Amino acid sequence: MILEKVFDSASLRLEGRKIRDVRIGLGLMAVELDSGLIGVTYVLRNEIDHTCGVLPQAGNLIGMPAVEAAGWAAEGNDVIRSALGLAVLNAAAQFDKLQPIDENSDPDAVFAADIRPGDTIGVIGYIGPVISRLQGRDHKILIFERDAEKEEQVYPESAEPELLPNCQVVFITSSTLINGTLESLLHHCSGARDIVMVGSSTPLYPEAFAGTGVTSLSGTEWLSEHSASILTGVSQCAGIRQLMKYGRKISVKVPKQ
Repeated sequence: MILEKVFDSASLRLEGRKIRDVRIGLGLMAVELDSGLIGVTYVLRNEIDHTCGVLPQAGNLIGMPAVEAAGWAAEGNDVIRSALGLAVLNAAAQFDKLQPIDENSDPDAVFAADIRPGDTIGVIGYIGPVISRLQGRDHKILIFERDAEKEEQVYPESAEPELLPNCQVVFITSSTLINGTLESLLHHCSGARDIVMVGSSTPLYPEAFAGTGVTSLSGTEWLSEHSASILTGVSQCAGIRQLMKYGRKISVKVPKQ
């Protein structure tokens, strides 16, 4: 699994580190390590079980070993634990060693892909910024969403096996790592020349995605000097648009196997 590879890459850097703070909002969660590093992921609130004990460790997260929490990302027990583990992994990425696709270009995910006239483009998840940048061009856009009935001109998840093989470029929300659907999605992207992981939940570990079909990762480095603002914002239900001023978008290529 991809997240197991991410964990293997991050585990040595997480040894001895502890969780300093955790904030879980309605749309986002943030985890700060005792090193000052911070990671942010999405909260898939529509996929949370309707129980009182959503997170059994609630109230005991502060001070726990970071490597233990990071391991939750790959367990897939529930979307809250998975997202929290992924936030820890995101915080520990080696941002100083990443090579952006082009230092002088827009780091937006759309520019990380090789989009050609006449392409059919798949978008997994209703990723508003990506969709708005794609519209009005010479290509067809197929948008897939679990809650398809909430959006117009969107295909349900059940249509992915039939339609995704027809796409030359695919943008996939990194929330698919949280709910455990990414690997099956990649199987359906058999005709894609470019597959881009999108969103602040994207773990920026290019080597972990080698050989999966994913060609680019588009994520965010959250700046430690703004940790207080990030944590406060998440606590008060801030969204990505409000928080992005405290982060730095990065798009990187996945190495070929």
